[in-house]
Amino acid sequence: MPRLSPHIPPLSALKAFEAVARLGSLSRAAEELSVTKSAISHQLRALESTLGTPLLHRGGTNSRAQPTSAGLELLLAIEASLIPLGEACERLTTRRRKRRRTLTVSANAPFSSLWLAPHVVEFSTRHPEIAVNLRVYDDEPDWQNDTIDIAILRVPMRSSSSSTNDEPDPHPSDRALLRETVFPVCSPLLMDPRTATPQTLTEHRLLQEEHHESSREIDWQTWFALLGAGELQEQNLVRLSSFNPIIGAAIAGKGVALGRSPLIDFDLAHGRLVRLFPEHELQSSWQFIIRLHPERTSDPTLIQFQTFMLERSAI
Repeated sequence: MPRLSPHIPPLSALKAFEAVARLGSLSRAAEELSVTKSAISHQLRALESTLGTPLLHRGGTNSRAQPTSAGLELLLAIEASLIPLGEACERLTTRRRKRRRTLTVSANAPFSSLWLAPHVVEFSTRHPEIAVNLRVYDDEPDWQNDTIDIAILRVPMRSSSSSTNDEPDPHPSDRALLRETVFPVCSPLLMDPRTATPQTLTEHRLLQEEHHESSREIDWQTWFALLGAGELQEQNLVRLSSFNPIIGAAIAGKGVALGRSPLIDFDLAHGRLVRLFPEHELQSSWQFIIRLHPERTSDPTLIQFQTFMLERSAI
């Protein structure tokens, strides 16, 4: 393979000369190359000194810079060399982008926003060769038509004696990701947990999430009985359709919520929420599982993402 001539000037100087010759102005060349006009002038002088010949006729303020005969010869050589070089670099970049794997993951809205999204960003930072798309799906996706690679599903806890019709069929790739723990929370602006008693709950709005019949752990009736707080008054309940608005209202100091850890762990750690009655908690009757596309359970990229999320859930 022939080696490059040692007489080739720096590429930055050749690019500066080409831009000035093409645009007819040091100012416009400097703007295109995102450098100062003085830097362009310095590179041109250095290039002419290296080659030992003037390359440009520099006119007055309103005149275009024109290449000399030597400059025109150099300009043609640059165009013949750098244009194919740029095209080759563009092809390589495009090829690399095409090789970047795209991974599409689905999960429900609360889990996506409160737990999964930060971990997806961390995974993407560690693995820039994998582009992760996160989509919100409340149910198991249509694997044939939804172009989902991995689904994180909230399913009832299995027992040997019972199952529900809502529970998706188990699959060999299923892995238990995490199970939630439920307990009362509120904004520290609403109530001091050190002085809170079960009876003080009756003085505040209670944020009630609509839920499945089997999810007694997120029902305020269950908690009033557990805490001995007396009779639950219906007028104290504010019913909201999902967990995200429940937590949003609680952080805003508008009521007491039944929080689900680890979804609210970040808000607890940063003081936006405080836990009430820490000696009491209930395990959720639901769990999150991570399921790979049924036809790609041995795909290394899918397994890599699954393994990472299982590690995050164990922390």
